[in-house]
Amino acid sequence: MTLRLDLKKIKGRSFNGLEEPVADAADQHAYWEDFNARFFRSNGQAYDSARQSNVANWLSAPDRASFAAMAGALLEELQQSDTLEDIDLVLLAHWMPDLHLGTSVTNFALHRLGLGEGFGFAISDRGLSAPLFAMECAARYLRRPGGRALVMTMDQKHLLYRAPLVEALTPENSASVMVLERGTQTGLQYCGYRRRIGVESGDLPQVVDAACRDLGLVPEDTVLIADETLAGLGEGFAQWCPSQTRQMCAAPLRSLMQLDGSRACLMVTRHNCEVCFVGLSPEAPAGASLFERPDHPEKRGV
Repeated sequence: MTLRLDLKKIKGRSFNGLEEPVADAADQHAYWEDFNARFFRSNGQAYDSARQSNVANWLSAPDRASFAAMAGALLEELQQSDTLEDIDLVLLAHWMPDLHLGTSVTNFALHRLGLGEGFGFAISDRGLSAPLFAMECAARYLRRPGGRALVMTMDQKHLLYRAPLVEALTPENSASVMVLERGTQTGLQYCGYRRRIGVESGDLPQVVDAACRDLGLVPEDTVLIADETLAGLGEGFAQWCPSQTRQMCAAPLRSLMQLDGSRACLMVTRHNCEVCFVGLSPEAPAGASLFERPDHPEKRGV
């Protein structure tokens, strides 16, 4: 029984700020500097506060946006067209940490929606591919007819310490929420998830083409959703819809919102030499879900 995504049930945007700077920032500064030092030490690294601290900015930034605040705003928008009262699974996919460390955003959503029997967890160790892997997790979990999953994808821009990669991205407070449904007849059908590792830049076009076909899609009839820096990958596809790197994990889903659902879609994320894919089709998918393929490298733990 197919898993579908109705494009009308995706909401996403960027947020300039949803809470005020910390009022007692001066009193908290030493606490968070100590947190940084312990965090670095737990990862086997030394912490140089003079060079690496971002605590002052983290406390005083005028554009702070926690995951719960972004989720609350987008859930309110989504509930205008869907009550969400029968959601079985709530997933949070992110790369950057929440502004409020330790907050269970899935529990927040379950409570907000009154889902006493719901189940939720976060996916945070997959980098930019987290939302794609979350879709595969939903596909594996939702077995009964009518099963529904809420997938929340979000990142916020402020870290307690300076990170060159984040500074290069100049990220936004960006989020999206979407509903995946088992057995409905509306929306794009989920074709599966693929992951390739050790992919060099020169091999990308061939790898993307092969993954597309492996998922049962035809590149000439498929919209490619990929990082704005990977424009050349769109050759051979029906359309290229660039995702914005500043939107981080929410980027591919926010690009998907721009489409009308008449064509198949291939969402691609790339970080270092790892490339991940999710295929969506308006027709019955020819490809199997990742974990229905015992011969696939991801199944073998590669």
